[in-house]
Amino acid sequence: MKKLLYTLGLVCLVAACSEDYTDWADPQSNPSEEPSNVELAVEPAAAVDFATVEAETLQLFVPTVTAEEGTTTTYEAILANADGSRTIKIATDENGYALTEEVQAAVESLYGRRPVERIIPVTVIATSTLNSVSVRTQAETTFSATPNAPEIEDAYYLTGSLNGWNNSDTTYELSNGGVDPYENPVFTCTIPAGTGDIEFKVTPKSGLGGDWSKCLTASDVEGKFATNNVGGNLKITAVEGARYYRLTFDMMEQTWSYEALAFSNYIYEIGNETSWGTAHALYSPNADGIYQGYYFLNGEFKFKPNENDWNGDWEYDGDNRIADNGGGNCPGVNPGFYQVDVNLQEMTYAVTEVKSITIVGSHNGWNPADEAMHMTYNQSTGAWEAPLSLNDDAVVKFAMNDDWAVSWGGANGDPTAYDNLTQYGGKDLEVKAGTYRIELYISYEGKNRVVFNKF
Repeated sequence: MKKLLYTLGLVCLVAACSEDYTDWADPQSNPSEEPSNVELAVEPAAAVDFATVEAETLQLFVPTVTAEEGTTTTYEAILANADGSRTIKIATDENGYALTEEVQAAVESLYGRRPVERIIPVTVIATSTLNSVSVRTQAETTFSATPNAPEIEDAYYLTGSLNGWNNSDTTYELSNGGVDPYENPVFTCTIPAGTGDIEFKVTPKSGLGGDWSKCLTASDVEGKFATNNVGGNLKITAVEGARYYRLTFDMMEQTWSYEALAFSNYIYEIGNETSWGTAHALYSPNADGIYQGYYFLNGEFKFKPNENDWNGDWEYDGDNRIADNGGGNCPGVNPGFYQVDVNLQEMTYAVTEVKSITIVGSHNGWNPADEAMHMTYNQSTGAWEAPLSLNDDAVVKFAMNDDWAVSWGGANGDPTAYDNLTQYGGKDLEVKAGTYRIELYISYEGKNRVVFNKF
């Protein structure tokens, strides 16, 4: 093993003082003797797998110091990540041993918990002292360590009574938001409650298509699951009034739980646009936890289940996710009119700016990108407004962002349903010939409407 030898010339002098009488006419002094010819060499210690370590301390490096007799040496180690952009300092004893929990925490902080061997750069700094004078030397080595964590795959699927025990079926996927599972090992899934108990196993992605050997199953310990298909079926006991169940699996801690859900038709957005004073309704037509609304936003915001109180409100949980976590507001947006979507099944949200709404119809060849037919948003009234002259009886609709992906027409197939517009297969609206000042009010399904003010 090649030894790396370094000697630094930094010497710290420590002066001594005395209250004894000194004859200043005949001064005397005894200069302190400093360490000389100090040499430090370090070799790598044995590789460590934290899954098997039981001792309170472990050896980070093997040091050798060559110095004058009577010299004492202390050490500290600096561990670095792969590119050297982050470091963590750890104290060691005279043989390079450090507390196991400190080393493990440092490795996980620098490299994560994925259970693969890491070759970690280590800088060893030695402080050698003789007669109150110290010399610092340093040397480089490496430390091999494997974090302690279970194998976690990128995706998992429910297989059970809810899908005929078909473990090729990917309908009921447990998701962690698509990030590294060792950064976020918590996977969730929302499923319909049905009418009775639900039994299932959890199939990892690698087991799809008939391999049951890696399935997650029931454990003898409440709230825990077993791996490698060694237990019985996991079970959700039916909860009266539940319409859905939200399942949560922590793949790192190997725990699981479920929560009965009965979504309401409305939740609410509130934010800086009204100085946190007025809540805006988001509507879920099927009471399935999927909500939408259209509102002017300006800055930060959050969501809450009740219009007139803050009980159970949902805050920002990172990466377009929300949770009842007592955290901060959702990041601010620029002033503008937005489509706001919330999915309480997956605890996610999205805001999409409504950059334009076009009056589309027989008068402009049904072109949703016709800038001449763009409406203007009036923040004071909450209406999208535009003049329109029709020489003949016509039919019109309203298209968002120069496309047909979202458009509004008459609900329930009614061409005169001006007070009830829908974006789901809306009917072309019939309008008599004339000149109009059009006011379009968009907020949520069942409340969207248009007013044709004839001049």
